[in-house]
Amino acid sequence: MAAGPALLHAQDDPAQNPGPPQRAVARISVMNGEVSVRRGDSGGWVAAAVNAPLMVDDRVATGAGARAEVQFDSANLIRIGAHAEIRLARLEYGHYNVQIAHGTVTFRVLHESPAQVEIDTPAVSVKPLGIGAYRVYVQADGQVEITDRLGNAEVYTPRGSEQLQAGQTMLVRGNPADPEFRIVPAIAYDEWDRWNEQRDREMLNSQSYQRVPHDIYGSEDLDNSGRWVDVPSYGDVWTPTVGPDWAPYQNGRWVWEDYYGWTWISYDPWGWAPFHYGRWFYASPYGWCWYPGFLGMHYWSPALVAFFGFGPGAGVGFGFGSVGWVPLAPFEPLYPWWGRGLYAGFHNPAYFNRGAAIINANIGNVYRNARAPHAVASVSAVDFQQGRFGRIAPVSAAQIHEAGLVRGPLPVTPTAAALRYSNRMVAGVPRTTGNVRFFSHDRPPAVERVPFAEQQRAMQRFSRQTVVSRGAFESREAVPRAANSGGWRPVNQPPSTAPANRGAGSIAPANRGGGWRRFGEPRPPTPGVGRGYGPVWNPGGPRYRPYNPPSNNRPQSIRVAPPVIRERPAPRSAPRGEGGGHGFRGGGGGSHGGGHR
Repeated sequence: MAAGPALLHAQDDPAQNPGPPQRAVARISVMNGEVSVRRGDSGGWVAAAVNAPLMVDDRVATGAGARAEVQFDSANLIRIGAHAEIRLARLEYGHYNVQIAHGTVTFRVLHESPAQVEIDTPAVSVKPLGIGAYRVYVQADGQVEITDRLGNAEVYTPRGSEQLQAGQTMLVRGNPADPEFRIVPAIAYDEWDRWNEQRDREMLNSQSYQRVPHDIYGSEDLDNSGRWVDVPSYGDVWTPTVGPDWAPYQNGRWVWEDYYGWTWISYDPWGWAPFHYGRWFYASPYGWCWYPGFLGMHYWSPALVAFFGFGPGAGVGFGFGSVGWVPLAPFEPLYPWWGRGLYAGFHNPAYFNRGAAIINANIGNVYRNARAPHAVASVSAVDFQQGRFGRIAPVSAAQIHEAGLVRGPLPVTPTAAALRYSNRMVAGVPRTTGNVRFFSHDRPPAVERVPFAEQQRAMQRFSRQTVVSRGAFESREAVPRAANSGGWRPVNQPPSTAPANRGAGSIAPANRGGGWRRFGEPRPPTPGVGRGYGPVWNPGGPRYRPYNPPSNNRPQSIRVAPPVIRERPAPRSAPRGEGGGHGFRGGGGGSHGGGHR
């Protein structure tokens, strides 16, 4: 096998190239009070955390006086009030189904979006028809109240549909198979609506969204935590306001996520976009800078790092005593550990019986950020496996020199502790709503799920097959070598003229010439040749500039004042949702009295 393609073309291996992700990821963007998540892969409840990723079939529940915000992309999000519970029934790129078991939520569409959204309740489903704010309240007995604050929505039942307009509230009750409804003036504004408007203003006024591609979400968090600067060769990049010892991927923890495997959760309040999109690099005098990437489709990644191991083994089946990681700089190749190839492997013992690919390489020579201040971090393999990340430590030059670079899945078996987003425990397990039935107009397709226990067993086999011996690395893949240089070289670059005995750990001085370049610096790629999975430099295009999508074919952030809805108090003689004799009509359109139109 040729050295270049084997080393740099991870996309040639289906197990190394996840392709366009099949599973979208939501995030908890705001939380106040006690918020819990019931994970769909394990079925257990864990305490929520800001920037925690959410997958399909996950549930989010709030306690007394609590509230949360779940963000799907830059346009679509849902805010959850106290004593409420939702389930993510469908979570794909451009398709979201959210089931409301009980409590009050507001679904917000901030700007034009191609995404298809459906909000399901036990009686009806609500489909937003564009930009808008849609408040839904589900009572314990299944009665539903839908208030349209902004925009239009279509409300579906088994018998037909009705359109709801801004300034209206629809009350729904009765048999879910044939519910009856009534449309009245919108309920009066309250503190919940005012909080929603405040959040809307913060997001719509975000300046950072003007500087990143539209499919990178969470960028509004950057506004008050750093600044945008212009760096030659990269254009506009963001640098955080942090201490001198701060470095990426060190204030947080690694958790295990279904389909994506080891995933970074940042404890920096702005730590969603910069750790799941783009790349980091160090530039004087600014310090650490985040580069969003060039225009084009950007998919979510669990992290953008390279894993490696070093030190004597510690009995976790990894072969090394410590797990280290280094953030990838712009244009460096990424060898993914997630995606369709990995997920299919859980059903194919042969895939995990071959062990991990570990390459004997000097990390400092391979990755540009390994030479930046405080950039390379590690924990013991046992702490990594047990979810203990309070002792993340720097890695010395000697340890870097002996490291084994991991290509693809990291052979560390997750434990139950790896499912937790923080060290907090669930204060009170929310009441189960597993038996609640929901009406869905567009029923979400069944999603293949591999139970967490089965993933554990597969990863345990995988880690046991990874054999590491001192001085050489026995893996499922031979270490590629260039014939003349004794080291790594870019694709299609002629072999170096350096002496054959230089060894893989050596590198030419910066002024040596002969085609040598610093890793991570921009260069035009060979036509038709990629650089692994990740951003590819466009040799014909300009460096990255603030994102200003054309109005004719891309969504734009809308700079408008908060919507003003005329408050019309709804006269009621009965408590909310209990219409008595106030003229409810059946979903099929038949009249049951003097229904409001």
